[in-house]
Amino acid sequence: MRWYDPMRRSSEIAYLRRRGRQAGFSTLAAYAAEGQGGRPRVGITVSGQVGGAVVRNRVRRRIRGALDALPPLRRPLRLLFIARPAAAHESYARLAADVDAALARLGAGASVGSR
Repeated sequence: MRWYDPMRRSSEIAYLRRRGRQAGFSTLAAYAAEGQGGRPRVGITVSGQVGGAVVRNRVRRRIRGALDALPPLRRPLRLLFIARPAAAHESYARLAADVDAALARLGAGASVGSR
């Protein structure tokens, strides 16, 4: 069972892009905002610029796997990860390191090497 709930509404995603704190890397951009209680909510978007359906799903699974490997966050945040085209050519280890670094930069309680 995942420690977070999925973010499915486009209005939540748009809000995070407009008003959330941002951390950018060559493979992904991450946004965070305070949640309204309960469990953290996470959204992962991978556009067609990243590649075909197989590539997009592989990148999405790798980002989700990196999140699943982390310990649960201590507070309810809303997080959004947007994959960039460079993510299609990077290894799982690199994506996981970028997810970890993004959470640390956004103040989400995780840090590099916390696995």
